[in-house]
Amino acid sequence: MKHLTLFLFFTLSIFTNGLTAQSIGEQYNNFVNEAELNITDGNYKQALVKYNQAFTATGVEFGIDLYNAAVCAHKENNKEQFLLFADRLADKGVDAKLFERKVFEDYNDSRAFLKIKQKAKKVREKNLNANRQYLSDLDEFRKLDSVYNKLRLTKYRDSWEVPDTLEVLFRNNTINLINYIKKNGYYSEKKLRATITLVGDVNLPSVVFLHYLEMGKDRSLQNEIKEMYISSMKSGEIKPGFLTHYIELGDRVFNNIGNYAFKIFECEIYRLREMPEPDKVNKNREMYLQGSLDDYEKKLVFAYCCNNDFEFHYSIIGSPVSKEDYFYKASDIVGKVKDCSME
Repeated sequence: MKHLTLFLFFTLSIFTNGLTAQSIGEQYNNFVNEAELNITDGNYKQALVKYNQAFTATGVEFGIDLYNAAVCAHKENNKEQFLLFADRLADKGVDAKLFERKVFEDYNDSRAFLKIKQKAKKVREKNLNANRQYLSDLDEFRKLDSVYNKLRLTKYRDSWEVPDTLEVLFRNNTINLINYIKKNGYYSEKKLRATITLVGDVNLPSVVFLHYLEMGKDRSLQNEIKEMYISSMKSGEIKPGFLTHYIELGDRVFNNIGNYAFKIFECEIYRLREMPEPDKVNKNREMYLQGSLDDYEKKLVFAYCCNNDFEFHYSIIGSPVSKEDYFYKASDIVGKVKDCSME
């Protein structure tokens, strides 16, 4: 009986651990989420702790997070940590122009910082050259998609249905891109050995997938795109924030995450007071590693209303306000936009 009890205990423990085990992407995102929330509170020291935990516990490093960690170190007057993160940014193939930002001007006379800038330029050039053919191939898929989409928006703009030929070309281009990625790898920072979450000077074919999620007719293909993104996110190849607008715009494929609760109107950020099916929305946000709506609000307000030095790639998809009286009654102002051109 004693042996049976021990056996059942260990079996239950293994089963419970399996249920609670987190993917690398989930672990990393949890640490980074805490770091970013600390930044919004001005607690840069604790943000540094969380960034270091994210990097060491998972082995994952995104350029945008290394950059924000470097800014935290700068604000804490921790030159040693700043130079450490700046050097790791250089190793990631970040664009050297990033180091010209005003927040880093105090280090312009530093020999160590100058070497880091020179290193960044060399590493990025070397790594992008090594991936030149790969990037060129990817860009062909983007160009074809651009041609097909232009036809949709011009010649067939007033048509209820696009011709079958155009639909087939649109679908085949998307399938060919997926097959190319399966064979040659997903265009992540790890694959390119160049940071792409900070400076968008590399043409990537993500728009191909976005267009198919929005307008495609093959549901199985849409689901394959969706699963590719979720898998890449959970393995730590892409940041959950990259997926946010894909989820919103591809709402026929992804489950609702409730970001429509936020709207910018007359230079102020509004949040819908009551969210339909809040438990369902929270479960969907958890599934896609999007964090709570309250956390998202803090990051949006920081990005639009407060931020000067950090990189917070959180934004609200613009949409018109109808029924203004109802809108005012149903929403609360949560922030005033610093730059109204960002509406």
